[in-house]
Amino acid sequence: MPEMSVLRKSDLSLYLYLKDTVLNNFVELEEYIPLQLMPELSDSGSYVYEALTEMSPSPTDPGRGWVYFDDISGATNCEHFTSVSGLNGDGDFAYGTPEQSERVFVYETNVSGILDLVPWQDYMIDYIDGRIVSSRALETPYVTYYWNYVSVVDEWPQVESSNTPVLVLDIHGTDKKGYQLGGGKKVIRKVDIHIFATNPGERNDIVEVLYDGFYNKSCMLYGFPTGSVLSYDGTFYGRRDLLDRIPNPDNNVTYLFDREAISNIGSLYFDNVISRHITLPIIMSQSGDKIMLSDLNSYRSKISLDILAYDDRNI
Repeated sequence: MPEMSVLRKSDLSLYLYLKDTVLNNFVELEEYIPLQLMPELSDSGSYVYEALTEMSPSPTDPGRGWVYFDDISGATNCEHFTSVSGLNGDGDFAYGTPEQSERVFVYETNVSGILDLVPWQDYMIDYIDGRIVSSRALETPYVTYYWNYVSVVDEWPQVESSNTPVLVLDIHGTDKKGYQLGGGKKVIRKVDIHIFATNPGERNDIVEVLYDGFYNKSCMLYGFPTGSVLSYDGTFYGRRDLLDRIPNPDNNVTYLFDREAISNIGSLYFDNVISRHITLPIIMSQSGDKIMLSDLNSYRSKISLDILAYDDRNI
């Protein structure tokens, strides 16, 4: 399989920066939510439980999901997460960020009716679908978790699949120019971020946080040697392999999200950051017919910016 292109790595680096760093404070907590066994997905040695939440918006809407990194204080403006040494998801030495240990807690009920904390070695977490995959049957289980309040998507069709607030990351143009004698080039990406909020206050709060997160800021351009943070099944990349290799590991720092940066290319720098509210009439006319706009369009804004990267490679 061919390696991920630099432009795709740039897009994914921006997505992670937006979701995990800029919107870090837009995280909500749900406590002691019942877990229900899903028999159709379970078998001996693998018991899948789903959280029976009634929260609106849903924590498992597209672009949301449970939080997979612990909150780290003392972060810099361009990198919210610090790196520790360990192994990446393929078992190679790396500096990166471990899977959370303080964002999701699973409990089961003992014979006295008291909730006992289930050891993290006994289960994996599907952060996308809000599920627990346990190596054993759990007795009347519950889960407490943090989840992302703002949905961040990069495809327009997913907007209608999520309740507000929703952000659409729209990267719609690329230009490459020389910036020195000899090899190398300056890569410029054109980005619009469309904000759909629930009310004016929420819209204004999100816009201000986004603007401050981009104005005079930059973010790392990651190499993604093992792909993104989560695997295809929503689990932390390498977590399943870790449990297969080491049935009872002492810690969950063994496999990390590899934060290796691309060599010979600088960070992603943000420039020409502009924000504006979008006001649409409640009723619009199209070909003589009047159309009532959905609530999704009631409180909208857009932030536009350029992303700059300097590539020293002579290719």
